[in-house]
Amino acid sequence: MAQKPIKEAEAVEETVDVDALLPQLSKKNDEYIFKLRRILTQHQWTEERQRTVLAKMLPEIITAQHQGRPATQLYGPVTEKAESLIHAPKPIKKVAFWLSGVDLGFLFASMFGLVYGGMALYNHGKASAGNGLLSIIVMAMTAGFAFALYNDWSRAKKDTRMKTWQILTLAVVIILAGSWISGALAYLNTPLTTTMSWWAYLILAAASYGIHWLLKRKYHLRGLMA
Repeated sequence: MAQKPIKEAEAVEETVDVDALLPQLSKKNDEYIFKLRRILTQHQWTEERQRTVLAKMLPEIITAQHQGRPATQLYGPVTEKAESLIHAPKPIKKVAFWLSGVDLGFLFASMFGLVYGGMALYNHGKASAGNGLLSIIVMAMTAGFAFALYNDWSRAKKDTRMKTWQILTLAVVIILAGSWISGALAYLNTPLTTTMSWWAYLILAAASYGIHWLLKRKYHLRGLMA
């Protein structure tokens, strides 16, 4: 059972009177809860943390109890239930859309830099036109935000998210806009818009991936298609 976010767990505990429900347990269920709490205590679970879990479990146990189903049928053996609580995955924090987009943008920048650096090295130091620094950044961020948009959409509840054709249309618009801006930058003759040496592309790839790695580690961000 995955742990709830702190605020939601506290709200559950406030609406459930744990002390009032405990005496309503049958002898078998009371023994189940006693053993469960003993195991949790052995794993340094505080009283407050245990009560938060009980606030969710007790109403379920009592409802099943009225149907003639003990806690062992509802949750399985007490040791298994305890293990599922102790080793439950931590709740996933919602990441700001812009942060996810920027992170994936740097990931794509590292890919583009690696590809263009390899092409330039293969072509004796010359890359094809239109692959200046700004063009790569625009293309990378466009791809990053497009994937971030898709990831947010895929994780949203079906009854609240946009329709498939809507998300595809929006993604196409983003990609076309980014491609147009990237192409327009190729016509500018500046150090930031002209082609670079192979080593400059590889430096860009390494630096971009380094930023992506730091962001992913610091903010526990998901992967490209998570």
